[in-house]
Amino acid sequence: MTKIQIDLDKEEDKIVEIYKLVHDLKTKQDAIKMMVRYFNAEVSPKNMKDKEYFK
Repeated sequence: MTKIQIDLDKEEDKIVEIYKLVHDLKTKQDAIKMMVRYFNAEVSPKNMKDKEYFK
C-alpha cells in the first residue's frame, strides 16, 4: 500500500469533510479513497504502435 501526505487548502478540506459526513464514513482517508475510485487510469506506450506492443 502506498502512503501519501496531502496538503489541502481550506476549501478542499471542507469538500472532503462534507463527503465524509454525507457518506457516513469514519475518516477523511476513507472519503478520499472513495473519491479517487470515481476515476479510471489507463497506461499505454508512447513510442510504440499498438500492434508492436500487443505482440
